[in-house]
Amino acid sequence: MNKKKVTIAVSTLTLLAVVWIGFVTFSPNQENPGMVRFLSLSEIQTVKENERIRLGGLVYPGSILISEKNQLECNFQLKQGEHSIPVLFTGTRPDLFKDDAEVIVEGNYIDGAFVADQLQTKCASRFEGELRNEASYNTESI
Repeated sequence: MNKKKVTIAVSTLTLLAVVWIGFVTFSPNQENPGMVRFLSLSEIQTVKENERIRLGGLVYPGSILISEKNQLECNFQLKQGEHSIPVLFTGTRPDLFKDDAEVIVEGNYIDGAFVADQLQTKCASRFEGELRNEASYNTESI
């Protein structure tokens, strides 16, 4: 092959790769499980039916209700500023899940409630300081 044909082939493959990456990254199709929008509670009305989303906020104090029939079922209010929404979650709750905990939930918005299948809590800031302070490391016991 001559140098011109190799250059054209490499250029064509590079262009196809860039177009494919752009399509996958910026495609409005929400069927891709890797692409989940993170919304604020004020944007919840923009959600399409069956669209998977993430929400973040604080657990409203006193709102946690655990089912007596199934200890894995939990309902609570997620608040963000002046907005709040009921969350229905079934699954294992993180150890740091409690009133006023900062949480991220992932699932679907259905009939005015958020049905979550994932629940994460933010690590308490008191641990972050200890991890950043090298003087608190006890390396001699290792």
